[in-house]
Parts: sequence; C-alpha cells; structure tokens
Amino acid sequence: MAMPIGMIRRFWRDERAAIAMETAIITPVLAWCYISSFVFFDAFRSYNSSIKATYAISDVISRQTMTLRRSDIDGYATLVDGLVRNTGGIRLRVSQIVYEAETDSHCVEWSAATNGEAALFTSNLVDMGDLLPDMVDAERLILVQSFIPYRPAFNMGIDLITFTNFTFTRPRYAGQVPYETQNSC
Repeated sequence: MAMPIGMIRRFWRDERAAIAMETAIITPVLAWCYISSFVFFDAFRSYNSSIKATYAISDVISRQTMTLRRSDIDGYATLVDGLVRNTGGIRLRVSQIVYEAETDSHCVEWSAATNGEAALFTSNLVDMGDLLPDMVDAERLILVQSFIPYRPAFNMGIDLITFTNFTFTRPRYAGQVPYETQNSC
C-alpha cells in the first residue's frame, strides 16, 4: 500500500514537461476565448449599427416633403444594408400612422415593406398600442421597423439572430409624409 502512495507523491512533485502539459491544456481554452471575444464584439457592433441605421432612415423620411415612392423605400433598405455592413436579407417596413382621438385608435395611412416583409395594417396596430407614444388628434408618426439578420463568423454560442428595431418620428417639415398609395382612415 505504501508503494502506490509513494509513486503518486513522486509524480506530483515531478516538474518535467509541466509547461508542455499546461500549454496543451490551456491553448484550446485561450483560442476559444480569443475567437469568442471577436464574435461577441461583432454582434454588439452589428446591433448598435442596426439601431443607428434605423434611426437615420427614420430621420431622413421624416424630413421628406415630396411624395415617397416604392423605389425610395427600396433605396432606404439598400442604404441600411450598407450602413450595417450586412450580407443581405435586410427587411424594412416604413409606415405612417395617424391618431384618431374620437375613437381613441391609431390608423395606418400607408405602409411599404421590402424583401418579403408584410406591410403594416391598422388591425396589426392593436398589438403595438403600448409601444406607440401619446398623440393628439390627427397627429401623424412615421414608424420605421428594420429586421436585420446577423450570422456570426464563427460558431461560438451565438446562432442566427434577427435584430428587430422599432422607431418612430414625427414629420418635421410638413404635417405628413405623402406616399404614392395612401389609405383613407
């Protein structure tokens, strides 16, 4: 019985090849941490860029005084794609909402979406009621929603994520931003 304990003590005190053993154990862990830091930093950068791009598009549209066209909305989606430095698949939905005080409800005057995203309808606003700000009668808002897919460069615990951004802005230079096809509320 004394012999195995002595062998264990000798093995424990033996320091030959300790650095090689430690390196073999710790190198994969360090590599994983190093690559993971890039992946998580890139995810936060992409998310931050997606928010800024959505706000920028909302601000640009709120300053419009000319009638918006479908091609303008497609161009804004391309602009968001460039600002975020994404690989594609960005969906953008732009809508103008008016508040009706008499019925205490919101109505979608117009909505346009890109890349297969559905346009917003008045019936969908019921789900968004808590997200919209307080408004006075006949006030209008430009609502910009972006849906930006993010796929990390390496599989480090983050799967495909879609960053969903929701921002609204009041029209700045006119009472409303006209669109080529408008609903009557």
